[in-house]
Amino acid sequence: MTDRQANERLLRDLMDVFWNEHRLERSGDFFANDAVLHSGTQDYAGRVGLGDDFAAPFFAAFPDLHHAIVYLLIDGDWAAMRYHGTGTLAHDYGGVEATGQKLDHHGTAIFQLAHGRIAEVWGHSDLADWMAAQPQAA
Repeated sequence: MTDRQANERLLRDLMDVFWNEHRLERSGDFFANDAVLHSGTQDYAGRVGLGDDFAAPFFAAFPDLHHAIVYLLIDGDWAAMRYHGTGTLAHDYGGVEATGQKLDHHGTAIFQLAHGRIAEVWGHSDLADWMAAQPQAA
C-alpha cells in the first residue's frame, strides 16, 4: 500500500468508524496523541480533547449522526475533505433545545498527517448557522 493509499484509508475509516459508528475508543487509530483540531471558534487538543470534549457531546446530541465524504483530495501528508452530515437533535446541544429537528450541514477539513495518524485539523462547517436558526434551550 502506498502512502497515499494509506492516508486515504485512514480518512475514510475516520469517517466510517469514528464519526458514523461513534467509536470514540478508536481515536488512537486515527489521531496522534498530541493532535489538535482548530474548529474556528475553539481548539481541541489531544485525544481526550478531540474525543471527550468535541465529539462525545456531538454524538450524544445527535445519536443518528451520519457523515459522508463529498470530496477527498490528498497530496503527501496533507488532505482536504468536503463532507455532508445529517442527524436528528435528540438532546440539547450548545444551548439549542432538542425538539427532534433535523440537522443537514456541510463542512470542510484540512488535515496534516504524520506517521499514519492525524496530527492537526482545521475544520469549518455551517453547523453554527444551523444552530443559530434553532430554538434556544431555556
